Amino acid sequence: MLRRAWDDIWVRRAMLAAFFLRVLPMVVWNSKPCVRDECTYEDIAQSLMMGDGMIGTQGWLWAPAYPSLMAVHGIVTGLPRTIQVTQLAVSMLMVAMLFQLATQLHDRRSGRIAAWAYAINPTYAFYATSQWSETLYAALLCGAVMALGWAREGSWRRAWLPGFLVGSCVLFRGVATYLLPIFLIGLLWERVRHSDAWRAAALCALTAALTVAPYSAYATHKFGGTVISDRTMGQMMWLGNNDFPPVTFDWGNGVLRKRHYNRLLQLGRPHCKFTANPVLQDACETANGIQWIKDNPEEFARRIPMRVAQMFNPHSFLSRHLRWGRWTGMPDLIKEGLLGAVVLFSFGTLVGGTVGMAARGRGWYAVTASLIVLYHVGAIAMLAGLTRYRVPLEPLWLVMAAPFFADRSGVLRELFSSRWRTASAFVVCTGLIGFMMVYLPSAWPEWVAW
Repeated sequence: MLRRAWDDIWVRRAMLAAFFLRVLPMVVWNSKPCVRDECTYEDIAQSLMMGDGMIGTQGWLWAPAYPSLMAVHGIVTGLPRTIQVTQLAVSMLMVAMLFQLATQLHDRRSGRIAAWAYAINPTYAFYATSQWSETLYAALLCGAVMALGWAREGSWRRAWLPGFLVGSCVLFRGVATYLLPIFLIGLLWERVRHSDAWRAAALCALTAALTVAPYSAYATHKFGGTVISDRTMGQMMWLGNNDFPPVTFDWGNGVLRKRHYNRLLQLGRPHCKFTANPVLQDACETANGIQWIKDNPEEFARRIPMRVAQMFNPHSFLSRHLRWGRWTGMPDLIKEGLLGAVVLFSFGTLVGGTVGMAARGRGWYAVTASLIVLYHVGAIAMLAGLTRYRVPLEPLWLVMAAPFFADRSGVLRELFSSRWRTASAFVVCTGLIGFMMVYLPSAWPEWVAW
């Protein structure tokens, strides 16, 4: 499927660029300490390496796949954080995947632009050199969409692959638990009357369920309550639906110091009484969060745009780390250049992708990618916003941004040829840019806010 990508010299060069832009920080800043969830993943990996299985951490029960993969790396190398090597390889694979997908949907020039945009985007490079699951989750999500297209082109038996990849997404991120119906829609789109399409949908659903079922059965038995992949909603409800403003951990609009975080414990609804069972803890926190929403419906509604703006903040955790001084020794000129590049790539991907989707978005890909993005945005709007949650979705939009930069005049001509496409692009871009502008100043100390 990806042989065509390897045959293109520009894609091979993009893969080489992706390699060096990720290896350099791995080597120069290889001793940087873990941060929050990174540390949690390492703790779970250590538990798995010692044979204790999955564990809850401070009321959270995380999805198992990422810490399990870290544990495998720990067993092989002695260091769970060597998962970065796998993320490096996956990043190079993503370059080829995005080329293939954009070429298939548009043309070769668009494919090359998508490949290079992914390869040199500093945010993607940053996550590949961390212990966060964004790189692998993004690859699985993109791979599942590609596999969906592959399954539509051939025998219904091919549908096992998107089913397996969707199930893998669920094991990496709890938010993916309800993605399966979107992929079933993608399989059935414009083929509802075809019996093979329904067979494909059934096979996809069955494979996804079988992929998740073994862990779900294990965790449900171990923790004494229903677990599909994770149990984290309660903690997210505490962060986002409480008497204090929704908590994020981004630079300029979030809580970064432990004493500031501890102060929140005194300001809002207290945590449930701690229990060693994360399922019981999550159930209690979820119930309290739902009750808070019932008691404060207007405040809940007012927070939805704020959380969406937090998600579409054009900065990233890389911006946070640069301002935090985590990458010691980096010259100020390079630091400021990276901060600007993060913003430019965010705007180019999201706004360019929206224009491209409005102009050329048709068929199964447009429906599936749009529903995936809307589903994630909706989930974040209900709970808590963070730039980290946006990152795995961007490659799906990058595929539609590529033709805009490859043939801007042609894309705009297609856009303006249809009134409803023009109107939809205007409405969505206006809202998107508005959300992105809210926290644009946050990474610059002399600016910080409007």
